Amino acid sequence: MERSNQEFQYYRNNRKNSYVRDGILYIKPTLVADEKGEDFLYSGTLQDSRCNKDPCASKAGADIVLPIYSARMISNKAFKYGRLEIKARMPRGDWLWPAIWLLPKHNVYGDWPRSGEIDMVETHGNQNYTDKNGVLESTNRFSSTLHFGPDGSHDRYWFARWEKVISKGPDVGKGFHVYGLKWTDHNIQFTLDGNLIGKIDAPEGGFWHLGEYDKDPGGTDIWKDGNSMAPFDNDFVILMNVAVGGTYFPDDYINHPHPRPWDWSSSHPIRDFWEKRNWWQPTWHGEDAAMQVDYVRLYHKHFPMWLITINIFNLADVADMGTLNRYGGKTAAAAMIPDDDDDEIDLNSAA
Repeated sequence: MERSNQEFQYYRNNRKNSYVRDGILYIKPTLVADEKGEDFLYSGTLQDSRCNKDPCASKAGADIVLPIYSARMISNKAFKYGRLEIKARMPRGDWLWPAIWLLPKHNVYGDWPRSGEIDMVETHGNQNYTDKNGVLESTNRFSSTLHFGPDGSHDRYWFARWEKVISKGPDVGKGFHVYGLKWTDHNIQFTLDGNLIGKIDAPEGGFWHLGEYDKDPGGTDIWKDGNSMAPFDNDFVILMNVAVGGTYFPDDYINHPHPRPWDWSSSHPIRDFWEKRNWWQPTWHGEDAAMQVDYVRLYHKHFPMWLITINIFNLADVADMGTLNRYGGKTAAAAMIPDDDDDEIDLNSAA
């Protein structure tokens, strides 16, 4: 189970939302009304017969149908430890929420966030969006984060969260960058273009102690049967998606020139978002509103050499889900490459 972020998109397997051209994978949001008409949003039901995760349907009622189609990619290979590199460009456009992240293949320690989550990159697509102190929160910055805790209300991600501000050169929405993850049984590192963003070593006393759960909420360490990196000690899969709206856009942040087009106190926030589309739709400029992925590379010492040719996003493994789309994209260069060195590696010198 994932955390609920109250987003406004419906993930599906369709080449309008996920496609490859000239060796680049595009994950692009589109409008449901462009295909089904605007009346459908107020009276219809989005339902995919191949959906295999509840809830599968978005049905008009007190609020409208989810008005945006998008895509989420999940690797058909899971891994534990290794070095992951993804060269990508983030989308630009108001209320777009792109993410490259990892979730456990199996919830060994229980539902989210007990079994962990690794966020390599999350950013806001808005180009003139500030926090309450006037600090720009656009594609000029992104965050890398670990989520963990005994339950959603005790997710202590702030103990393992780093922000990177792009002060020189193209930001993450204007150019391609290489996002890196080095994950071992004793630490996790995040990098951008080979430069360290943040690192966390296995905490003394484990993540239970780091999160101060012995004080709040108390009880027994839920990760006591794992190693010192638990819950980050099991197989994870890679996800890439472009979400729209949701809780990633706080109440006290300010967008210019138009404010956030929905309020969570409303009985129909999705309808409010849609009916104010003249505020945000003009900021979605074609493929600039898409995540663009050049390659996905996983270096892992435990895989045999023949896996160098395996594409970890395989078109043969297609299965749509209402909130979790397992479509695997045909990326230009995605491979598992053995890595015999457990020492820290300069990603700029990697093959």
